[in-house]
Amino acid sequence: MVAPVILFVDDEPNVLSGIRRGLHKMEGHWTMLYATSGQQALDLLLVQPVAVVVTDIAMPAMDGETLIRRLYDEFPHVAVVVLSGHWSRQTSDLRVGPNVRFLSKPISSAILTATIAQALRDACLADPDAPLPGIPGPSADYI
Repeated sequence: MVAPVILFVDDEPNVLSGIRRGLHKMEGHWTMLYATSGQQALDLLLVQPVAVVVTDIAMPAMDGETLIRRLYDEFPHVAVVVLSGHWSRQTSDLRVGPNVRFLSKPISSAILTATIAQALRDACLADPDAPLPGIPGPSADYI
């Protein structure tokens, strides 16, 4: 089975490093890519199929909302998760719709992992009857 590809987008390298550290248990189960801008994310999507994009909202040049709208138009099969310290769930629903999963920063690696796993299930990219290996239990690790 080919590992699903998860793309994380955030303009803050420290946030991406924290995600990388927090989700190291998923290496081998998921292929994880990292982009520091919306444009870099779109460029990666042109050459690498991606199952889930986890994006920040507040980014220079192309913000997360613009990236999500481009994903809707150009890559409609990609599941989207917003990971933001600037928006609320209500704002996310109003701005990009209720189908986008919303997580508020800081977030535990366990909740982020479970949210991505659910996005994969919902996108039918993982066998819905098979358990997803390597999902850690609750943790005090925050990203």
